[in-house]
Amino acid sequence: MIGVDSSIIIDILRNNQIAVKKLSNLPSDELCTSEAVVYEVMFGIFAFNYMEERLKQFKALLDSFAYVFPIDRKSSLKSAEINGKLSASGKMIGHTDALIAGSLMANGCKMFVTRNAKDFKNIAEFEVISC
Repeated sequence: MIGVDSSIIIDILRNNQIAVKKLSNLPSDELCTSEAVVYEVMFGIFAFNYMEERLKQFKALLDSFAYVFPIDRKSSLKSAEINGKLSASGKMIGHTDALIAGSLMANGCKMFVTRNAKDFKNIAEFEVISC
């Protein structure tokens, strides 16, 4: 499975052709994301220049993913493990990014497409695909 970050989803909603092309070249039946990504994107939609059309586009895009993984107990535990280890080595990431990585990894996702590779590059089990 291939996880998709909020940065890529935002780019797609803004019709960034680089992101659109990158995502279209990946197997659609393997694309997944996290409810933490849903939170980040929805926050942006409501906080910055709310548009009903953008909300509809986002919901349609979410429907195209094979999975949108929840933040459940196993996700929370994996997120805490990831960020706890990163913190111990002085490389802690934001809590939302940890929740994204943890929920994806807890559900078997090993690859991750993002425009913010620096936020995820220190997670050893993740293959980060920069866009």
